[in-house]
Amino acid sequence: MQFYRVMFAIAAILVLGLPAPVSAQSDFPNRKISLIVGFAPGGGVDVLARMVAQELNEQGFQALVDNRPGAGSNIAAKLVASAAPDGYTLLFTGNSYAINQTLYKNPGYATEELRAVAFAAIDSQGLVVNADNPARSLTEFLEAAKTKPVNAGFGGSSARIVSEYVLKIAAKVQVVTVPFQSGAPALNALLGKHLDIVSGPNSEFVPHIRQGVLRGLAVTGAKRHEALPDVPTLSEAGFPGLEIQGWIGVLAPAKTPDDICAKINAAVNAAVAKPVVNARLRTLGYGPNQMPLAETGPFLKNSIESWGKMIRATGISVE
Repeated sequence: MQFYRVMFAIAAILVLGLPAPVSAQSDFPNRKISLIVGFAPGGGVDVLARMVAQELNEQGFQALVDNRPGAGSNIAAKLVASAAPDGYTLLFTGNSYAINQTLYKNPGYATEELRAVAFAAIDSQGLVVNADNPARSLTEFLEAAKTKPVNAGFGGSSARIVSEYVLKIAAKVQVVTVPFQSGAPALNALLGKHLDIVSGPNSEFVPHIRQGVLRGLAVTGAKRHEALPDVPTLSEAGFPGLEIQGWIGVLAPAKTPDDICAKINAAVNAAVAKPVVNARLRTLGYGPNQMPLAETGPFLKNSIESWGKMIRATGISVE
C-alpha cells in the first residue's frame, strides 16, 4: 500500500509540473488552408479566390485554391461540409450556394452543415441589351416586348432566376429563355444580335458597357452599381422591392470553432480593405465588402430565403 501511495504522489507531481496543454486552435493556422472553389478556373469566383489567397499568404497563411467544379458547385460544398471543422478546408463560393438550397431537392449536404465566415464582395445582377437595340430604358424594352416574345439569354442559375422573375413574373411579358453554359457565350450571342436581352452579374457587363457595345437597362441591387452610375435600379425602373444581391464569400464546416472563424473573417476583411485589392475588385465590377463575423450568418440566411422566394415563384427546377 505504501508503494502505491508513493507512486501516486510522484505521478501527481509530474502532472502538476507539466505545462498546460496547448489548444489545437491557438496556433491556427500552422499548415495549408484549402480554398475549395466549385467552379472552373477563370470565372469570377475563382479570380477573387486567388486574389484573397495571395493576400492571406502575405499575412502568414498558407492558402491554396483547389477547383472542384460540378453539379452547380454542390460537389465543392459537399466536400467542405464533410471536412474536419478545423479551418483548414474552406468553401470559397458565390450566391449559387444560396440558390442551390432551394433549387436542388438533394444537393448532397444540409445547409446546417456549413456556416458563413466572411463575405468579400457584393455584386448585383443586371439586364443588358445590344447597344443597337432602340430601347433606351427597361420601360421602352418591355413596351416593345408586348408585340413579340423576348429571347432572353443567361449563363448560370442566378442569371436565369433574375431573367424569369423580372420578365415573366414582374413584367408579365412572353419570354423564350435561352440557356448557356456560362455568361461568356450568352454575351457573345447578344453581341451577335441573336438575343434580345441577357441577364447576369454586373461584373461581367461593366467592360462591355464602358466600351459602348452593350447598354444596361437595370441593376438589381438596392442602389446603383458603383461602376455603372447611369444604369437605374429595378426600383427606379418601375419595379420597387426587387433588390436582388449576389455575393462571393467564405463558408466553413458548421462546427468550426468561433475563434478560428474570427481569425479567418479578420484576415479576409483585411485583404479586401487593402487598397490594391479594393481597387482591383472595383475595376472588375464588384463591390468590396467587409462584414463582422456576427453578421455573416443572418446575411446568408436572408440570401437563401430571398432567392428561394423567386425560385418558387418562377417554378424553376433542376432539369
